[in-house]
Amino acid sequence: MTKNFIRFIAGAVCPSCKELDKIAITPDDQTIYCLNCDFKEHKPANSQDNEPEITEPKVFNIDDFRPKKS
Repeated sequence: MTKNFIRFIAGAVCPSCKELDKIAITPDDQTIYCLNCDFKEHKPANSQDNEPEITEPKVFNIDDFRPKKS
């Protein structure tokens, strides 16, 4: 990626100035900012959602969901 390349978030509206398509994101994906005003927002350090972190995909066998034949 180029150093001075600006990545925009398509369709994003700035919460401060309400301009469309002026929100960009830093190369490290940690901060979003507006090119039209002085709005800046940092990514939370650790989101405290109640969802556990998934470390491996869940695997299901379709036969487990079908009625058993006698």
